[in-house]
Amino acid sequence: MIREISIKNIALIDELTISFNEGFNVLTGETGAGKSIIIDSVNLALGERADRELIQTGKDYARVELLFSLTEKQRRINDILSEFGIQPEEDGSLLLMRELTIQGRNLCKINGRLVTLSMLREISKHLVDVHGQHQHQSLLTPESHIAFLDRLGEKNLNPIKNELAHTWSSWQAIKKEIDKIQGLNRDGERRKDILKYQIEEITKAALKPAEEDALRKERAILANAEKIANMVNDSYQILYSGNSHSSSVFDGLAEAVNKLQGVQGIDEDLDSIINQLVSLKYNLEDVIHELRTYRDGFDYDPSRLDLLDARLDVILAMKRKYGETVEEILQLKAEMESELDFLENSQERLESLQEEYRKLYKVVLKQCRELSKARKKWARLLEEKLISELHDLNMSKTAFKVSFSTPDHPAAEETQITGITSNGYDTVEFLISPNPGEPMKPLAKIISGGEMSRVMLAFKTIIGDLDEIPTMIFDEIDVGISGRTAQKAAEKIGSIAKNRQVICVTHLPQIAAMADCHFVIEKVIKGNHTRTSVFPLSLAKRKEEIARMTGGSNLTQLSLEHAGELIDAAIKFKKTLDK
Repeated sequence: MIREISIKNIALIDELTISFNEGFNVLTGETGAGKSIIIDSVNLALGERADRELIQTGKDYARVELLFSLTEKQRRINDILSEFGIQPEEDGSLLLMRELTIQGRNLCKINGRLVTLSMLREISKHLVDVHGQHQHQSLLTPESHIAFLDRLGEKNLNPIKNELAHTWSSWQAIKKEIDKIQGLNRDGERRKDILKYQIEEITKAALKPAEEDALRKERAILANAEKIANMVNDSYQILYSGNSHSSSVFDGLAEAVNKLQGVQGIDEDLDSIINQLVSLKYNLEDVIHELRTYRDGFDYDPSRLDLLDARLDVILAMKRKYGETVEEILQLKAEMESELDFLENSQERLESLQEEYRKLYKVVLKQCRELSKARKKWARLLEEKLISELHDLNMSKTAFKVSFSTPDHPAAEETQITGITSNGYDTVEFLISPNPGEPMKPLAKIISGGEMSRVMLAFKTIIGDLDEIPTMIFDEIDVGISGRTAQKAAEKIGSIAKNRQVICVTHLPQIAAMADCHFVIEKVIKGNHTRTSVFPLSLAKRKEEIARMTGGSNLTQLSLEHAGELIDAAIKFKKTLDK
């Protein structure tokens, strides 16, 4: 539930904090006092579309914080927090914050952690359900009616829907493969000729992984072969053979070692030097041996260079046509061979897929019929429940029907029908006749705001029992309701508040009297500025506010007594809910 809302720099609000209670919270006040500002602030914190005009004139930003208390039943929210990398608080508290700047930038946080707007919305949709006089669109949109129906019967319908969705997915995957084969077959012969030519060309090139690097290394050696041979021979002579003008490095080093060994054992420091020279002599001897082996084995064949250049030209030509590296070309060849095999066997594969597609279609059709049959059972139950709820709301003459239309027909198993989705083939629309003798019309054709408010409240009473959302907000959905109907609406909302937190902005005294906690919203003039303030009311002040709502600003003893009677009647009704 919402424990607290903090608002800063929004419209007529400088800074405001409201602490809500469990059960039924009501916000009342004169027209224009700022009741809608509170709901707009809640919507802002929940991630709804932001309007910079909400920011108070002269301020750079607006900020709203919503503090929630989560129960053990709301573990799904903790799972989502974990997915976002946010550690849930041990005491079950959850803080949502959204800040909107005059430049239009959004800053969103959950438990102090920066998040995206989409992450904020993902969390908030599990926390609060907001319904206002302008938020009947889901009920007025026929496309959403099937979701209302499925929500009511989800425990029975979901297994059927899941099975259908799985079969439908497999069916569509086969359809996609059939379309692919048929698309390829339209120019299949031409494509096969191209593939065969390209595969043969790459095969003739006989490319090998890492071949190019080895060839380029060998070419570099051959291109410098004469220079290498001369330098190796000269170096060998300097190190080992020597010439008529000077002895070799090896002979000079050997002579130095022989001389120094004559005084070895006298001075430890000199012995260390001698040992290093001896080691150097052996190492040099090994190097000279390796150099001689390299010199004797070095073979320079000028014609080999031409062969290397020709091979590298082949590889370069293949790279220009088929890929940046030999490895990419070989991978492409494997893919082309696979495609060619697919094309050459496509007709047989196509016939097999088409047979499988026809079989799965019959399974899908059967599951659609099963789902439609189950939906119609729940539709009859929804009709009964809604008519009963509307009867309580003084719409006793109202007729309500869940209308079904499907593309099904007796020959559907042989002639494939269109319009099948993973959710079946039903089109559902709610029809209503508020008055006897009037024909059934789509729900969207209802003109009266009072009728629409009552229909919505009836739906929320039915569907609300199934929702796990802990807080429900009603923003003046009592438009067009009065008298006995207002009392029934108050009892409906009071019943909803028995199992969840309800926050309701209302102008009806009957609904205000049903509250467990009552707040009044007032405009307060401070200096040259008008500001909105919110105050919790004591029992005495509640009577005064409800009396104002009943009879206007001039309070009389009679209006106060009537307000007290409304509160007493509400208390008695709520006690019946406890039984």
